[in-house]
Amino acid sequence: MKKTILAAAVSVALATPAFAGGKGGTELALANYSGLGFVASQGIPLDIAFLRSNGINTFGEIEVGAGFADGLAIGAELSGGLLIGLSTGLSLYGSLGPAISGGESTQFGLGFEVGLNIDVNQSSIVIEGGSHPSESYVGVGLRF
Repeated sequence: MKKTILAAAVSVALATPAFAGGKGGTELALANYSGLGFVASQGIPLDIAFLRSNGINTFGEIEVGAGFADGLAIGAELSGGLLIGLSTGLSLYGSLGPAISGGESTQFGLGFEVGLNIDVNQSSIVIEGGSHPSESYVGVGLRF
């Protein structure tokens, strides 16, 4: 069952671009996920008109993380979040949702992330920190 859930999460994360990191595109970051690892995410468009009219954008995101230290650590999260523009080319986002972690044991719980988008040309540099049930991470990467 857990292999099926993780395979589904990876499939959705690699699907067509939407709103990763609260903005358009797919996000890929190097991270300290139990050691050397990565975090990849794919967005799901959410449009809550009331929040958007007040300058707060909403998004959904599916995220997969994996790392290698003493053994393999892997996690996935399906979350909903908020994106707030701080200034031109700079935005802050955060999300919260159900998550699963695998590796030596499988754990279900809440996952979250908080990040900063720095727009550069047609892409963004993403600085992000978050947690899946058994692993916390900090990552730096790009939104495509």
